Amino acid sequence: MRARWSLGVAWTAALAVLAVAAARLLPAVRDQLAAPFDLISEGPHMSTIKAIWRGFDIYARESFLDLPFFMTPYTPLYHALVAVLPQDPANPFFTGRVVAAVGMALAAAALFAVAERGHRATAALALGVFFLIHAVTGNTAYLRSDSLAIACSIWAVVVVARAGSRRDVVVAAVLAALAVAGKQSFLAAGLVCTATVALRRPRDLPAFLAAGLAVGVVLGAAATLYFGTDFWFAVTIPLSDYPRDWDGYRVHRDMMLAQPVFLWIAAAGVVATIAAVVQRRWRLLLAPYLPYVILSWGLQNAVMTGVGAENHNLIEPVLATLLWIVVVAQCEQPMLRIGVVRAAALAGLAWCVTLELQQTEARLWSFTDPAHTARYVRERDAARDAARRLGVEHGRMLNLKNSQIPHDFDGDMVLNDLWMYITVLWNSRPETVDRLVRAIQEETFDVVIVAPGVIEVDPNPSDTPWTRISRAVFGHYRIAYRGGEVNLLTRRR
Repeated sequence: MRARWSLGVAWTAALAVLAVAAARLLPAVRDQLAAPFDLISEGPHMSTIKAIWRGFDIYARESFLDLPFFMTPYTPLYHALVAVLPQDPANPFFTGRVVAAVGMALAAAALFAVAERGHRATAALALGVFFLIHAVTGNTAYLRSDSLAIACSIWAVVVVARAGSRRDVVVAAVLAALAVAGKQSFLAAGLVCTATVALRRPRDLPAFLAAGLAVGVVLGAAATLYFGTDFWFAVTIPLSDYPRDWDGYRVHRDMMLAQPVFLWIAAAGVVATIAAVVQRRWRLLLAPYLPYVILSWGLQNAVMTGVGAENHNLIEPVLATLLWIVVVAQCEQPMLRIGVVRAAALAGLAWCVTLELQQTEARLWSFTDPAHTARYVRERDAARDAARRLGVEHGRMLNLKNSQIPHDFDGDMVLNDLWMYITVLWNSRPETVDRLVRAIQEETFDVVIVAPGVIEVDPNPSDTPWTRISRAVFGHYRIAYRGGEVNLLTRRR
């Protein structure tokens, strides 16, 4: 009787949290899938996909240290997968967002893979909590490689934890290698899986290493043959050139800490760990789940200190923590039972979800809505019409606004990610500024695209990269069109 009562309470709580999560997630996914433009910083990923379509070596050193200044420092597994799939001609971002959403769903499904039959309500509850995190909701249907890497990572850990044969070990190795190929910062699963196999199945370690290295060598060789040796320079430039941005780190950290549900996950993870230690659940402590939690938090926090990083980097450790909570919650209990600790956890979660419901600004978890999409498309079309009237719609265009612009116009675009050039390459490699300023002074561009607030030379008297570029632009170009999203500048003569 008590078990049935506990199960009923657990499923009621799980379904309630899932309903709240779905009420946010589904509209966000719908609206983002429908938006035919770069939501905010999908552009660099889209640039890689387009380069694969066109056979252009976007990883060539000269392509991002000189014109056309396309910086794409990501490993291309996700982008290659998106590139070979059918596309929506009216929305080039649609397929990439669908692939990302599938990756996020597969990653979250790992919660059920570790839940025994009598504890699936716990997994369902964790699933709802996961999709209540703003960074998860906004990045589910978002053209970015992280969700594919997360899916491979989390499943590598699950498979190696339950490995009963050498074949399982090989599958885990392949998944861990694919995670790194998805995005080079996803190293936690590979390191944890290697240590787990070495400790628990040492005879299978050679097979594990051989499988992982084979996948890495094959994919690395394919990338080298297709893109050339500069590929390795491009994907390691975050290590060599990116400065630490502690102010940005604190901003994105505080965004996560402002979510009561995030704090509940962190607290529940700590309680679960303490319970496992106090109750001497050595089998769990020696499994890869807790090391994966610790390592993913450490590595992804380190990544988040880099310039340009955002709080989506914490999705992996959040999911790893929820996975650990589900594993601990069912230890040595064939059926779920709600005692004092679980009751307190459910009460705390109910309070956190209640506080979460008081946050009604959809911009916290969605990058667009129908009104914003309609407004952006209207302004984009007006700018395209202006470019057509000026006779520059197919000309050479310099983007000095943001990463959305290269995918809004049909011209020969130069500079795909202004923010990364401002914060990274124009500082670490000043010759890139010299080359761009020279091209502006030689009036090699038919049109320069800037934000609507950029209407005159930057008054800053210092010789910063942006001041030099601004001075050159307004010395040789004038505003020919003022719009709500962009201004268009054409040659003065």
